[in-house]
Amino acid sequence: MVFKIIGMIAVYNEPDIIGDVIHHLVSQGIQLVILDNSTDGSDEILSKYLGRGVLSVEHLATERYDMDLLINRMYEKAVSERPDWVLLNDSDFFLESPYAGISLKDAIESEDKKGYNMIQFDNFEFLPTEKDENSNEIDVRKRLKYYTWNDNLRFLAWKPYPGVTVTGTSWHYPVFPENVKVRVPRTKYIMRHYRIRSYQQGLQKVFSERLPRFPEDLRRKGMLVQYDNFERDKKFFVINSDNLNKYNDDGKWIRMKKFDLSWGRSPIPWAKPPVTSLRERISSTRFARRVAKALILKRKTLPT
Repeated sequence: MVFKIIGMIAVYNEPDIIGDVIHHLVSQGIQLVILDNSTDGSDEILSKYLGRGVLSVEHLATERYDMDLLINRMYEKAVSERPDWVLLNDSDFFLESPYAGISLKDAIESEDKKGYNMIQFDNFEFLPTEKDENSNEIDVRKRLKYYTWNDNLRFLAWKPYPGVTVTGTSWHYPVFPENVKVRVPRTKYIMRHYRIRSYQQGLQKVFSERLPRFPEDLRRKGMLVQYDNFERDKKFFVINSDNLNKYNDDGKWIRMKKFDLSWGRSPIPWAKPPVTSLRERISSTRFARRVAKALILKRKTLPT
């Protein structure tokens, strides 16, 4: 029987990168269900991949960014395909296996055979710098070479047991039913995030396409606040390369938060310091108790 992974992507106006994201996942053996809420013609790009790794594209127009509505609908579509695993992707990041020469699908299948049922990702945020802002390179992974490690509370792949809950966690992790023990491999997988890709794209995204659509009730809870401290000055979008780490396409990553891309308004309050804040953030949930045991959280295994 063929091992099947279904990826879920919600798209809202990312025409310069969504094609590359889809192509990458399909090349990694992942089949996709997509929920599109775009207003800029991104749907034309999505339609080109139907039948070529993309199983369905559903158009769902919402005035506000309704996180629970989107994740519930995507998850419903994904599990209807009867996958062995599901994977939650966004329209501006690339998920990768940490093992050289092994595809994401094959790596996850290997973890499955070892008895693991959830995978944790390190989030590396790539940002424009003075060294690449005038580049004509189309592929953002080749153009933007400077990054910072941002967090690792990203449990983006899991076995879709009956009774899994996917809402209420800002899309960072699912909540397994009581009778399922969380088992996470020690090796973290790679998430390459490209939320800001140029000064003009960043201005459009932050001030026209995100902040006006973020619901106030969620913001009052401390969610969706990652752009609160942004201003229109170029320095908020094009970062001095000295403040970041350079990636040399060698699979070697520096797991250190060298730069705060939220400018002091971190949307994930557990990011600094990782261990203490993570425990405070999730200690009250049943999921957290199981994850804490599964991961054997020790400061020496996390970024300093």
